Amino acid sequence: MAKITSGPIRLSFESKEQVVVVPENKDLFVITENAAAQACQQAQNGTQFGEQFSEFLGFIHSWCMKHSDRVRACYVTVGDIGLNVLLCQHAEDFDFDFDDEVAELDLALFNQFPLVRAEVLQIPNQCGTTSELSPETPDEVLVVYGDGSRPSSSG
Repeated sequence: MAKITSGPIRLSFESKEQVVVVPENKDLFVITENAAAQACQQAQNGTQFGEQFSEFLGFIHSWCMKHSDRVRACYVTVGDIGLNVLLCQHAEDFDFDFDDEVAELDLALFNQFPLVRAEVLQIPNQCGTTSELSPETPDEVLVVYGDGSRPSSSG
């Protein structure tokens, strides 16, 4: 006999009780309430991450447009502990005067997009096409600003 409830089903992260899950393909499986609650939380985080990631990319693009005098291109790629935001500069050398603004961008990304872990790096005029950034996996480099090609002359 089915249990009749008058409200939402409550799943607890502490519970070891078992629940039956019926997916679309009708293959029943049994898991603990704890595992079901964690799966729901991961699905919610995944949805929120997708939304934050889109806003994150738009925020970076706008920031680069405001700093177009210094930023030639911007790429996002996978790093060791999250994403790397690579700001490719027009300048030949590292721009120490620009470092504070880059640090402010890094902090703004951290505060506004907590689900998107990223590190912002400024790169002097050394990155051109996406294949130069990651020759083995150019499809994993996302062009956020610029066209992904090196200008015909430096500077």
